[in-house]
Amino acid sequence: MFKQTLIAAAVVAVAGWAGSATAADYTSLGRLVCGSDGGQGLIVTSEKNLICTYTPASGGPKAVYAGKIGKFGIDVGQTGKSVMIWQVLAKTGTDMPEFALAGEYYGVGADASLGAGGGAKVIVGGTNKAFMLQPLNLQAQEGLNLAVGVEKMTLVPGEI
Repeated sequence: MFKQTLIAAAVVAVAGWAGSATAADYTSLGRLVCGSDGGQGLIVTSEKNLICTYTPASGGPKAVYAGKIGKFGIDVGQTGKSVMIWQVLAKTGTDMPEFALAGEYYGVGADASLGAGGGAKVIVGGTNKAFMLQPLNLQAQEGLNLAVGVEKMTLVPGEI
């Protein structure tokens, strides 16, 4: 129950922060799947390395990104492997050059795990801050952890 309350609070906070743009203003460009080996929460901050694959909805070539996701806020515990799946949204008519998702993203997130757990986060950024990453499902993670705070994710072009 506590985990669901944290996730709901994060979603409400991000919804208010995202402004008054309507769903009609955005179009789905594809899916971004990121994996992490986990890490240690250091009470105020944490950081995890990511490998992400972007799959365009148009069926074009996939793009691989390397990145880091960090949190500033309450983060206590240790997590194992995690997988995050986001729908990539942009304002209708946004140009999508190669590696357009590279850049910094910011948002609010909440995670909780005891053995297996989950989290939710909506983040905004990328080239010209043109993209919004919306969770397609709750993040799945292993470990013992409680984290609530401001998220920062950085993506750069990567290789497998």
